[in-house]
Amino acid sequence: MKFPIKMGLIASGIYILLELILLLSGINQDRNVILLALGANSLILLIGVALSILINFNRNKKGGLSMIVDLKMGITTAAVYSIIVSSFLLLYFSVLDPSYPEMRKEQIISGLQEKEAVDDLKEKMEESPENFSGKSADDIQEMNYNNVEHMLSPSTVFPLSLFSLLLLGMIYSFFVMAFNRLILAKL
Repeated sequence: MKFPIKMGLIASGIYILLELILLLSGINQDRNVILLALGANSLILLIGVALSILINFNRNKKGGLSMIVDLKMGITTAAVYSIIVSSFLLLYFSVLDPSYPEMRKEQIISGLQEKEAVDDLKEKMEESPENFSGKSADDIQEMNYNNVEHMLSPSTVFPLSLFSLLLLGMIYSFFVMAFNRLILAKL
């Protein structure tokens, strides 16, 4: 098996294990755990991409690898990670914890109904009325409810997470490759 594919499998396995631990411990119902999961997802992807680029570079240092090879390593790792994690999230939202999207919707909607959120919305509407022409605060909140409903459906989670993880993986690949070539390789 090729090295970047192996790194993508290892990184995605670590993230899936983390999500399953959160699910089995029951703390995935906490409002702030989504931030932990998103941060862990990004961090694990970054570490996986960085390790695949750096290890491959150090293994073949005398071979004179090009930047294209480094990018290929990182993007391949990111692609494997993205496909597996996005598939897992689809499975997670539809089979493993189907009540999670509904619970999360209720949390977000209750957050939108708090007095501070309503006051902030009214303040924004007063600051730039041209952006909210013909709409009341209730209309804006109803649009936010519909957006939450749509964004947390399993059919939306898969393509959204796949695209965002692939894009993030490509960005990480460019940064790690540049950091490696410009700083680490010269040490």
